[in-house]
Amino acid sequence: MARANKEVRHPISYRILHEIIIVSIILLILTGFYIHRPFVGGGGVLMSVARGVHTFFAVILIVTAITRIVGMFVGKNRDWRSFIPTGSDFKLLPRTFNYYAYMGDEPVLKKKYNPFQMITYCLAFVLIIFQALSGIALKYPVAMSWFNYSIFNNPIVTRMAHFVVMWLFIMFLMIHIYLAIREKFEEIKEMHLLSGDEEKETKG
Repeated sequence: MARANKEVRHPISYRILHEIIIVSIILLILTGFYIHRPFVGGGGVLMSVARGVHTFFAVILIVTAITRIVGMFVGKNRDWRSFIPTGSDFKLLPRTFNYYAYMGDEPVLKKKYNPFQMITYCLAFVLIIFQALSGIALKYPVAMSWFNYSIFNNPIVTRMAHFVVMWLFIMFLMIHIYLAIREKFEEIKEMHLLSGDEEKETKG
């Protein structure tokens, strides 16, 4: 995606957090599928391992997501303006859609992300918060009874919602991969730990 400032770079700390978030989500999806419906034999031992891995990476994801959200608003690398779309960003939606659909040229951006990326990333953080709360409610139903019975009718509905949101994460990953493939390789490197270039950071 073309940008008005070609020198925008993601700081190494954000790239590390990005990799941790992606790996955590993938492992949570895999273990979540197994917990929901075991697809490999192994008895209670394998289920215990799956639950342990699921809980561990859930904690990792929560801590990492909170760290990234704090980083949006605090410190020299704060970039919240690149995550929260404004009116001018929404005006770019049609042109951005045409670009991804190979029906138009890439629009020039003044921020790190285009409108579609902003919307999906903000939604991803909202879904992470929901998955964290619903996961804790399933693990500690008594302590989180307010969540299970005030927001949902019972823990069974909470579990169904947790499972449905997992599918939303799968859709998010598919969209994320497509958007990444659609970009230039140099811009893909900027977001991952592939680039050894000196960081040139700008505030969002």
